[in-house]
Amino acid sequence: GPEVEVVGPEVEVVGPEVEVVGPEVVGPEPQVVEPEPAKEAAAEEASEAPSSAASQSMGAGGGGFAADARVVGPFRPPPVEGCSDCEPNTFEDYGVNPPVNPEDDPLSTFALDVDTASYVVARNFLESGRVPPPEAVRVEEFVNYFDGGYEPAIDEFAVSLDAAPQPFSDAAHVLLRVGVQAPREFSDVVTPDSVVLVMDRSGSMDNSAGYGVESIPRYRLVHRAVELLLSGLPDHARVGAVAYSTRAETILKPTEVSNDRERIAELIRDEVVPTNSTNAEAGLVLGYRMALREAEAGRTVLVLLLSDGVANVGATRTDEILEEIGERGDIGLSTIGVGLGPFNDALMEQLANRADGIYHYIDTPDEARRIFVDNLASLLTLAARDAKIQVEFNPAAVRSYRLLGFENRAIEDDDFRDDTRDAGEVGAGQSSTAVYELELADPSEGGEGPVATVTLRYRRPESQVITEVVAGLAVADIAPSFGAAGARFRLAAVAAEFAEVLRDSPYAEGSDMTELLEEAKAVVENLPEDDDAAELVRLIETARGLRG
Repeated sequence: GPEVEVVGPEVEVVGPEVEVVGPEVVGPEPQVVEPEPAKEAAAEEASEAPSSAASQSMGAGGGGFAADARVVGPFRPPPVEGCSDCEPNTFEDYGVNPPVNPEDDPLSTFALDVDTASYVVARNFLESGRVPPPEAVRVEEFVNYFDGGYEPAIDEFAVSLDAAPQPFSDAAHVLLRVGVQAPREFSDVVTPDSVVLVMDRSGSMDNSAGYGVESIPRYRLVHRAVELLLSGLPDHARVGAVAYSTRAETILKPTEVSNDRERIAELIRDEVVPTNSTNAEAGLVLGYRMALREAEAGRTVLVLLLSDGVANVGATRTDEILEEIGERGDIGLSTIGVGLGPFNDALMEQLANRADGIYHYIDTPDEARRIFVDNLASLLTLAARDAKIQVEFNPAAVRSYRLLGFENRAIEDDDFRDDTRDAGEVGAGQSSTAVYELELADPSEGGEGPVATVTLRYRRPESQVITEVVAGLAVADIAPSFGAAGARFRLAAVAAEFAEVLRDSPYAEGSDMTELLEEAKAVVENLPEDDDAAELVRLIETARGLRG
């Protein structure tokens, strides 16, 4: 009907959306009108529809990814009968990169990725006694979870390459590791003045997060994460908070945390409790409105979404949500996933991917501490925008190459120096690792020159200056055996192969889980203080048992 404005409190009704100021509320229907049962049922039915974030085949010119790469739609298994924690989860299958002949396409181009969520999601499945669905596994996020051991350069990104024969499915092949390390201290960074929290308080947030002794309700894990975040923010930082279920509500206008940390934490504990359905769109719209007001006042802003990603009211698809909130380069959106069954990994990953942010997943208080204490600077401080990698393989030295992972980060080779092309964001001190499997040319056939030349291109976040860093690897630099390679290289190789096995990659069919376990144990002997490496051994043992 016609636009109606009522003041006292101010209410604006435009179409179906409602905004109430004092407190501000956004939802699909007027606050005074309860949803009709038919609409509620329709919303629930709509939540079962496939995601519109459909995968597309990658052409041979697009970073070396052939058009016949396997790509299917979102994965939504049916509910498991008699299991309250086994409701459908939503994952996206981006396919598996095939081998590429450098005679046909010597360039492999992709956006840098520093996300780690997929590894933690898979760990959650395994610790609950279930093998993760193949669609939940993204190789690059398994590898990124572990310390690459790269030495940071002073005030600049460091790019390194190392290689060794692989011990897994094809012993004649070589694994190449491309590592990018952001400096821990950088003169050209952006740190948010304001953090806008968008928190899910729908009914599903009352489900458990994690399994075993550390299992707690999801909303309480969010409370703990926010408490850790508040304790690490500088006094001058401003925090605002939006909570949503069927509707979204402003529960805290942006406030300096200097003397209000405990009051803010208490307010969130009181207000963010599970109720009703999930309108993620309303929460993001209201959160972005708050962020826009902060940005218009000259502040840099990070929007932080903490949710299980399940959206069953309002727009439930990534494209629709991003169209509503707008894709703004001056406001970042990072996402923190919580819980499984139900959980929408596809939505959370794509929101962060397309809105200049990072995607992590927390399932325990320890994982929350890892993100919000140990790696808080990386989450908050941006060191690079639109970071892209281009690897040029030498056809005289390499017969074929295959990138393990990064399937949904592919960039057309010709777009590498197109600085309007969105790519990846990297936080201060973060590292990103890509692993390639190579078939080398016979030395008797030539094998002259480098194996590969890597170029990192990124935009410095404060000055907006475009910078390139170049590194290369020669045949003589390849280690003589896998065992002769460094421990961190071997850890990355084990993590990548484990992901390949879990996602049923056709290129890992010859991989033996027992051999993989032995290689993982050998790595731990060289890294006795690395708890993450020891955990990887336990997960491989668990997966081997579950897969029979």
